Parts: sequence; C-alpha cells; structure tokens
Amino acid sequence: MTTTAADAIFEDHRDRLFGVGYRMTGSVSDANDLCQEAWLRWQSVDVATVHNPEAYLVRTVTRLAIDRSRSAAARRERYVGHWLPEPVLTQTPEDAAVLADSMTFAFLVLLDELAPVERAVFVMHDVFGYSFADIALAVDRSAATCRQIASRARRRVHAHSPGLRRFTLAEERALIDRAIERVILGDVEGLMELLAPDVVAIDDGGPNVRAARHPIVGSKRVARFLINLAKRIDASSPVELVTVNDRVGLYFRSVGAVGMIMTFDVDSDGTVCRIFAQLNPDKLGHLRGAKPTPAQTP
Repeated sequence: MTTTAADAIFEDHRDRLFGVGYRMTGSVSDANDLCQEAWLRWQSVDVATVHNPEAYLVRTVTRLAIDRSRSAAARRERYVGHWLPEPVLTQTPEDAAVLADSMTFAFLVLLDELAPVERAVFVMHDVFGYSFADIALAVDRSAATCRQIASRARRRVHAHSPGLRRFTLAEERALIDRAIERVILGDVEGLMELLAPDVVAIDDGGPNVRAARHPIVGSKRVARFLINLAKRIDASSPVELVTVNDRVGLYFRSVGAVGMIMTFDVDSDGTVCRIFAQLNPDKLGHLRGAKPTPAQTP
C-alpha cells in the first residue's frame, strides 16, 4: 500500500483518535500529540497486513494515552487550584447523546478521577462502544477483567453524576441569555431564580492567573460572584456565545492573557447547577482564531 493511501486511512480515523485522546487526557494539546505519535508509528507499519486499521489505531492511541495519563496524574497532585479540562469549541450531533455528554466539563472531571486503565476501559466501552475483546488488546488485560473494570468505573462515575436533562442548544442559549440580562442589571434575586439552590461555580486559573481557589457554592453566593465579576470586565470586551464541549458557553476574549471560557450545566428543572470558568492561559492558547473542532462520531 502506498504512503498516500496509508495517510488517507489515518485521516479517515483522525477525529475518532482525537476523541479518544481528549477524553483520556482532558487536554487538546495532549490529544493532538497522541495523534501525531500514532501517525508516526503508523508510518512504520505494513498497512496491508492490518485487517482493522481503526481498531489498530485506537489501540495505539489508548496505550499512549494511558502512559500520558499516568504522568499527568502525578502533575495534577501539584496543580494549583481546581483542575478543569482544556475547552474545545465543538458540537456533537443531537442524536449522539452519549458522545455529547462525555465531552462536558463535568464528565471529564469525573473521568480524571479514574485510574488510567479504568478511564481507558470506560471510554472505549461506554462512550465509543468497543467490545471487551478489542479493549483487552489495548489495555493488556483479559476481556473478563475489562468487563469488571468497566462495571466498577461506571458505578463510580454514575454515583457522582447528577440527573441532568439534555436540553437543546436553543433552550440553553435562551436560559443563558436571561442570566446575562440579570447579571448586567445587577439583579441578584432575579439571577438566583435561574440558579439551582446548591449551584457550584468552579474556576481554573492555574498557577499564574488569579481565580477562586475553592468552589463557590449556593445560589446567592454564585449570583453575587457573577455580578461582581461582570463589573470587573471591560464593557467593550467582546463576549461570544459559543458551543464549548457540547454545552452553551461564553467566550470572554479579553479577560486575562488569552481570555476566559465559561460553560454551564443545566439541571432537570431548568436551572443552572454548575458553572465552570477556565482562565488558565496554558489551556486557552489553542483557541486563538479557533473554529469549531469536528465532534467525534462513531
């Protein structure tokens, strides 16, 4: 098989490989690095002997991601403040609910609490639907062991997952528009009506940007926080309503060094239950001039 043909095969699966790598690491840069390393390894393979290129490439990225995740876990222990993933401006088709839900900040934070092999098994099986036989080859475990790992990981994830209703993007945008109006008016009581009583706001500023080091909990505290934050933002600064990690979000392009991404989770009763603000410039640099990244589809 020619090099051109081999490259074409790889490109056919690049979105899938990025999707696996991103969910494994929570990092756009790491996911791109994993794809690059997989491509380099692909160049040394006799592609004609590979019966299932997709399975081969996904196994390669998964193994690389497990090693990358182990290194990241050690760095995370020294991380300043709360860790949040790097945002991606992306939108998954509405009928791909599992894929969409697995892209949210809340879900990626939960995945980050799993051990690397647990995370790989869960992502490959519950998100992408690979068989335990295929997963066993990727993580060097038996299929029966992978089934047990997936069950254990599923219980851990679901135990900490609130019952979110999947609203349409139009519904989410309407809710966020109402919240913005009340923030601009400084209407604490009115904003509280749109927030769940136990709403949580989490910032990630990394080591170099001032941010709340601990979660802000409760509708009144969060409402006041948002209104005070708005007062500190230059009124002329561009703010865009974007789809980030398959949720409606706000992109403040002139906050800090490279900006701020704020995304929201909406509870089943239509109130905002979680707010995530990513301010760490190390995690936002890739968004300069960024266009929406193609979402991962099966």
